[in-house]
Amino acid sequence: MYYYIFMPPEDRKTKRLYEKIKLKIGLLGISGEMVQNTPLRTVEELTELGLTKGYNTIIAIGKDSFINKVAHFLINISLAQGKENITFGAIPIEYNESKISQMLKINNLNEAIENLRNRHLKKFDVALIEPNKFFILPIEVCKNKPFYCNLSTKTYFIKTLAKKIKITPSLRCKIMDIRSIPNLFQKATKFLFSAPRDNKYTSSFRAKSFSIESNELIPIQIDNEILAKTPIKLHTIPKLLQLIVPRDKISVRNN
Repeated sequence: MYYYIFMPPEDRKTKRLYEKIKLKIGLLGISGEMVQNTPLRTVEELTELGLTKGYNTIIAIGKDSFINKVAHFLINISLAQGKENITFGAIPIEYNESKISQMLKINNLNEAIENLRNRHLKKFDVALIEPNKFFILPIEVCKNKPFYCNLSTKTYFIKTLAKKIKITPSLRCKIMDIRSIPNLFQKATKFLFSAPRDNKYTSSFRAKSFSIESNELIPIQIDNEILAKTPIKLHTIPKLLQLIVPRDKISVRNN
């Protein structure tokens, strides 16, 4: 059975949406225990309670930041308890710009719930912000004006003025509106960075781990929710999280 964790509804519209979700879940025969975090019961406590009760499939329902939060606690707690083969699923309540919707390749609520019933599993990379903050969705390092920062890998040191930095769970880093300080890249530039496109000073690289430092505290965010602030050190952990995803669609040609 599934263990569903709902984000607290922000308005009546969301409450009505939750009733629709619960009805659809019941009709598809994938019912389970449904809980919602409150000031008296946190997301972490609910996640741990679900694992303690023996559920091995945890489903988060809500916005991107909430879904990522449940995944973070699920990974932390399951690793601490030595639990394996824990499965994670998600029902986004927003679809236009939702990163989890893009990750799962789902376009609406019906597809999201149908995906849970089909239960096709795939393992995904997860990133860690030391010491124990996990994320499964792309994060952004940004503020309301450009900022100087240093990015360091085992091989390279980069000092830049950036408007925004985007980082995926596989630690692909994209630096937007970059102003690189001269004489730091030399020959490594051609190997490490992509060429600017459309006159946008955007460069990218990928590493198994790297750090970001700055003279000021820069927020690291998902869906406008702050996960941490610089300085940070990141690592990627390949294929750590087992996620319920849609099956690949097979097109049939008529001869």
